Amino acid sequence: MTRNLALSFALLASLHAAEPITNSIGMKLVRIEPGSFTMGQDGPAADYKITKHPAKFDDADWDEKPTHRVTITQPFHVAVTEVTLAQYRHYEADFRPKEPGDDAVNAVSWEQAMKFCGWLSKKEGKTYRLPTEAEWEYACRAGTTTLFHTGDALPDGFQPWWSDIGYAERYFTTGAWPQVYRKDAKAGLRVAQTAPNAWGLHDMHGNVSEWCLDWYGPYEATEQADPPGCSGGDFRVIRGGHHSSFVRMLRSANRAAWLPNTRSNRTGFRVVLGELPAGTVLPPKPSMYAQNVRQNGMKIEPGPQDVPVFLAPKPFVKIASNSYGPLFSAHNHSPGITECPNGDLLAVWYSCVDEGGAELCNVASRLRHGASEWEPASPFWDGADVNDHGPKIWWDGKSTLYHLVRGRDENLVRTSTDNGVTWSRPILVQPVGEFGNQMIRLADGTLVITNDARQCSLVFSKDEGKTWGFNDVKRRASDFRPGGTGFRYPGIHAPIVQLGDGRIMAISRNDPPEDQAKFEFKTPISYSSDLGKTWTYSASEFPAISSVQRAAMIRLNGGGILLCSFTDQWRDWKSRKGMTFKSKTGEFTGYGMFAAVSFDEGKTWPVRRLLTPGGKEQSVNGIDRVMFALSDTMAEPCGYLSATQSRDGNIQLIASKNHYVFNLAWLKALPDVP
Repeated sequence: MTRNLALSFALLASLHAAEPITNSIGMKLVRIEPGSFTMGQDGPAADYKITKHPAKFDDADWDEKPTHRVTITQPFHVAVTEVTLAQYRHYEADFRPKEPGDDAVNAVSWEQAMKFCGWLSKKEGKTYRLPTEAEWEYACRAGTTTLFHTGDALPDGFQPWWSDIGYAERYFTTGAWPQVYRKDAKAGLRVAQTAPNAWGLHDMHGNVSEWCLDWYGPYEATEQADPPGCSGGDFRVIRGGHHSSFVRMLRSANRAAWLPNTRSNRTGFRVVLGELPAGTVLPPKPSMYAQNVRQNGMKIEPGPQDVPVFLAPKPFVKIASNSYGPLFSAHNHSPGITECPNGDLLAVWYSCVDEGGAELCNVASRLRHGASEWEPASPFWDGADVNDHGPKIWWDGKSTLYHLVRGRDENLVRTSTDNGVTWSRPILVQPVGEFGNQMIRLADGTLVITNDARQCSLVFSKDEGKTWGFNDVKRRASDFRPGGTGFRYPGIHAPIVQLGDGRIMAISRNDPPEDQAKFEFKTPISYSSDLGKTWTYSASEFPAISSVQRAAMIRLNGGGILLCSFTDQWRDWKSRKGMTFKSKTGEFTGYGMFAAVSFDEGKTWPVRRLLTPGGKEQSVNGIDRVMFALSDTMAEPCGYLSATQSRDGNIQLIASKNHYVFNLAWLKALPDVP
């Protein structure tokens, strides 16, 4: 943009500036005139390599495209600042009374914001509401076409970072922060501490992010008038970015979204005065995994259980290279798999560039019953700019699928009764923390799943997922060693089964070498007889695993317990030791992913087999393009495992990239390894 053109835009913008009006609760609002603008951001797409260039902020997110021309057809008034605590207290008198009145209100849900608007409308006899996403960006830009209303950069020291300093230091590793940031423990949330834009609006970049009226959805390329967003969805739009975050989140075009019934101390809202214009809503578009899904029941009989079955690994993660949203080719991990009532297999996992990045999303793929190939991945569930981490999926054996995931400040559970096509509104579950592994149902009907948050062990529901509880460790120390007792299992990512005597058995991953040493570098086993309130510990006979590895354990239909894990830690792969396996001619040392089966409730594991088709060595693509060797003695060395047994009797196992199919007869058979 030339300097003269920029000055012309600034002059045009200044024509909109008007003296604010003041309403009955002291809120100042300015009139915004009708006009047109380009919504979204063109230019280079973000590569999300925030660890490589944390100071970069000028690239566009995938959901900011395509840019499109939008016309705002009628004037409206918008608040000069975010709603303040003093203003909010007119509605709720005792709302956080000890905090300064000129701070932006925060930790209010979209639903609470809407109720405030309804109250204010009734009080004044005028229509107050949240801005549409288009109105918000139009008002934020104030006639500009640059990254920010201040130009293509924010002034030095503009963005205070006073929360989660440790998170920032993961990325700003040199100790020198970019000049746009300032560490300021006393910054707080006081409104109007930065200069307004050309139309007199403060805090359109930063302070607290702001709820908008719309359901979140993808943009359309066509010209639109007064677009109100999607006709439905799970997430309401959030705009403006907030303190203590990367400035790329503060760009005029940046979009975020989250659940309307949730609250964050980094999100507030501002109001608009004016009738809602009559724009055209956009219908949601179903992803590939949810299209043309057969809904009639499928009766599936077990195949011959004495005939060995093993299908060589096939990829279930199918994403085009160099994809940077809404699917990401860089890092696909932490999968879950389930059979659906109609016989399909459904896999979910997270896709991203940076595991800690805001771009991380849940994606899915479906293997239709009778098909031999997984469909290409498609978006499953994602709150924009929210790291919704570690999805799990489980079928109750009747009609309901469960999707469990860590959210922004809460864990979430959704259900589907149509084979994963549509899903319920999420139920909020505490504590926040990655669900550890696959969910199970106990003999009394209780649904149970582990949680990697250190303040709890098990999360459970006794009413088919309507409400959830958890065991609070209450910061009590556990004696993590064989023979010790404590209040949760050691480590993370623990699969569980219920034993015949009613106890729950967990097998977990213990990462730190000093913790592994307590169990003689074996995988820990933990037992609880009181729904996870207390545990006892022992060492298994299997090697410890650590980063980039997660075990799977399920109860087989015939009563045995299946464990799938790894012979060596990925970090020690170059000096791997392997495990001893049996063959038709004796014993051999194998390396990588294996399966073991116990027929006596985990006391012994007489069946062990390396999970490989054997034969001539071949090179196979694993997690994040890691190539590994498959041969008589080599199997996949790492990945997060998830398993289910389908009704045909086959075990469906996925690592972070590949899908394996085998049965108990194959596990029992001895391979032809010299």
